[in-house]
Amino acid sequence: MPPLSAARRPGRPPRATPAPVTWSIRGVSPETRAVLEQGAARAGKTLGQYLNEDVCPFVQQQLHGKPAATPSLQEEIQYLRQLVENLTTMIAASTAGTTSTRGVPEP
Repeated sequence: MPPLSAARRPGRPPRATPAPVTWSIRGVSPETRAVLEQGAARAGKTLGQYLNEDVCPFVQQQLHGKPAATPSLQEEIQYLRQLVENLTTMIAASTAGTTSTRGVPEP
């Protein structure tokens, strides 16, 4: 039996064209993949686009010692979340025949 060369592995046919390489990450839990897929769908992007455009810059910020979000930004996010919840409640109440403006936070 002739020795195998380093350039040719058994069981793997040579590529006819320089196609993109498929990338697989071992050890990623199904839950993690599902969360990333949900984030990509919410952003209207493919999983690859989401990882390249959203996740990578976030990780780069962390690697360079920059905080992902300042406390004031966190406060703004919490305010917006509360506002959305309150608006959702108001919309639900108005479709049920009653309207209320209680619970809308003041800026």
